[in-house]
Amino acid sequence: MRYVTSIERLAKEEGMIETNRENVIKILQTRFGVVPEPVVEVIYGIEDLSVLQTLFTSAITIGYIEEFQQGLNERTSKR
Repeated sequence: MRYVTSIERLAKEEGMIETNRENVIKILQTRFGVVPEPVVEVIYGIEDLSVLQTLFTSAITIGYIEEFQQGLNERTSKR
């Protein structure tokens, strides 16, 4: 098995974070049309993969973009 350096691990994690950000935004665009710029900015500021994965699920299940935005504000204000 090939040794994976810490730099390679970080690069992989950063790629996963970026992919999750884009997926959350794409789901919101597909479901609700235009995503408010403040929502996009907050999503792109999130560095925690687990938070992004939770937002991914919320983007799929939430009823309204306002609900998503409220949940997003609650999650990010606790940090």
